[in-house]
Amino acid sequence: MQCKSKMIERNYELAQKNLRQIFDKLPHAIFVTDKDGNILLSNSTTALTLDMSLDRLLKSNVDDLVKKGFYTKSFAMEAAETKCVKSGVLTTKLDFIQYSSSTPILDDNGEVILVVTYGRPYNTQETYASREEKERVSRRKREIEYLRSYVLDTESIVAESKKMKQVLLKAHNVAQVDSTVLLTGESGTGKEILAKYIHRHSKRSEEAFIAVNCANLPENLVESELFGYEKGAFTGANAEGKVGLFEAAHNGTLFLDEIAELPFALQAKLLRVLETCEVRRLGSHVDRKMDFRLIAATNKNLKKMVEEGLFRSDLYYRLNVIPIMIPPLRERPEDIVVLALRFLENFNKKYGLDVEFDSETFAELQSYKWPGNVRELKSVVERKVISSLQDSQTDNLIFDAMAQGNEYQYNIFKLLGLSGTLRDVLKTVEKQYINHVLRETNGKIGETAESLGIYRTVLYRKLKEYQKQNDVKV
Repeated sequence: MQCKSKMIERNYELAQKNLRQIFDKLPHAIFVTDKDGNILLSNSTTALTLDMSLDRLLKSNVDDLVKKGFYTKSFAMEAAETKCVKSGVLTTKLDFIQYSSSTPILDDNGEVILVVTYGRPYNTQETYASREEKERVSRRKREIEYLRSYVLDTESIVAESKKMKQVLLKAHNVAQVDSTVLLTGESGTGKEILAKYIHRHSKRSEEAFIAVNCANLPENLVESELFGYEKGAFTGANAEGKVGLFEAAHNGTLFLDEIAELPFALQAKLLRVLETCEVRRLGSHVDRKMDFRLIAATNKNLKKMVEEGLFRSDLYYRLNVIPIMIPPLRERPEDIVVLALRFLENFNKKYGLDVEFDSETFAELQSYKWPGNVRELKSVVERKVISSLQDSQTDNLIFDAMAQGNEYQYNIFKLLGLSGTLRDVLKTVEKQYINHVLRETNGKIGETAESLGIYRTVLYRKLKEYQKQNDVKV
């Protein structure tokens, strides 16, 4: 009897552990509450959708979440009160529209003990002919979704800003399917990192991730690199032939970066590969069946290139199945400090240093527009770390950038509010410097005049003029 009791206990613990794993494998939001709305069990997707950590979510009550604006409506409490399934549409803090359904679990006396809530992205054009059709589609989705685990890897992508959290959640959902993805955004925003994220959380994650920069391939070798070739296909070819990058990506993910640079003639051949899932090596008459997921990326406006006849329209529409635009760093200032700290930690480890940034440095980082985006931020942090070895007192991000001779690196004049004629600028600088010295001397007129190298009467006259302009209070 005792052995049977222990077996039941072990089976219960095993069931609880497996239940948590199943929850984490589900790509959509799911959580369990008690009859009072306290969240007992949830997955990371739910937490991401609500813009909070999983630990914090598991300590929350659904009524409190609604009151604090994490989402607009709780069907879980309605289900607990009515003892019936309740469902509908709600909006999360990140402006995602979700279809949510809450099912009450009753005990033998008909009392609610638990409520299970499941949510998924809401498609306003979604229509089903019948309840049976709904159940069939839902069952098919679950069968696909159980194949892989989609636990978020927060170590690889920084997403403190609302915009990046929306991008990350969209990528998280896209990872479940094999649709072609087109990543757009300025140079240096991290398109390849996001492509790797999608691959890592897809059912192809155990297979190859092949990254190809179309701009770096020599034009005369692009076709042979992508399609491969048979032995003796052309002069100078490898005697044993060569596997192309399409074949290397078989069963995995092919990432074509800077797709806009692909030669026009090869765009038609790429389209054929995508349409037929077949690849023919140079010098061969055999078509090989391929199965890979394509992710393309560009920092150019492909739609405009289509209008100008520089990019094939049929290929553009084939690539633009699921577009994801990564915002530039200047539009997500919340990410700048977190990224800088991560880069700082990495470079400290790399060079065996213990460099720290002060508040002034962080202010400079956040006020800069970062035309080179994350890539530029990383190089600036590395330069800052390395410069600490010289123990330079003049090391400053602003002057570092200006020293490179790139006027776009840092607009020091705009930062100081300097504009107008030379006379106007000189007056502005003079007032700012006098104010600075006054603060340094705690308002002592004699010391200030001496530091400035002018007579006290001259300083009084200038201060009186500034006072009229409400610039300085004496």
